[in-house]
Amino acid sequence: MTRLQETQVSDLVELEQACTAMYHDIGFDAAEVPARTWNDIAHLPRHHNVFVAEADHEVAGYLAWRDESPGVAYLEELSVHPRFQRFGVGTRLLQAFEEDALRCNLHDVVLRTFEKATWAQVFYAHHGFSPLGDQASRKVLGWRDERSGARPLTRPGEVLMWKSLRAQ
Repeated sequence: MTRLQETQVSDLVELEQACTAMYHDIGFDAAEVPARTWNDIAHLPRHHNVFVAEADHEVAGYLAWRDESPGVAYLEELSVHPRFQRFGVGTRLLQAFEEDALRCNLHDVVLRTFEKATWAQVFYAHHGFSPLGDQASRKVLGWRDERSGARPLTRPGEVLMWKSLRAQ
């Protein structure tokens, strides 16, 4: 597990293409779920903490997150190359992220996923995430209220999920 290094960017572009293909296979088009480009990935660390997981010196997955007002960790991306799925890579990335968020004194996590991406919802639920509703923490509800205003917070087919890190 490392922070993003420039030598990993090209491998992450290939990983992005393989992962977005999974979404395209279930009916999403490239406009709905675009693959990040070399520049997109290289610039992620400007506003995100980025972790990269390697297996046998090969990039297996990555995770990008950022601190959002009012003190909520927003999980922007968690992708594991299809060749490395179901080997604990995503779990290890999630653990590194949660440890990092706690070091930053952030105890609540929010993420977006797609309704049709049932594998993602199952993964997140297995790791303690639940759909964002009125039962969420005060900070998460504040995050939701700050972002929603008079417009929808999600696009059709998206789901917001959240988790508290306090019990850990």
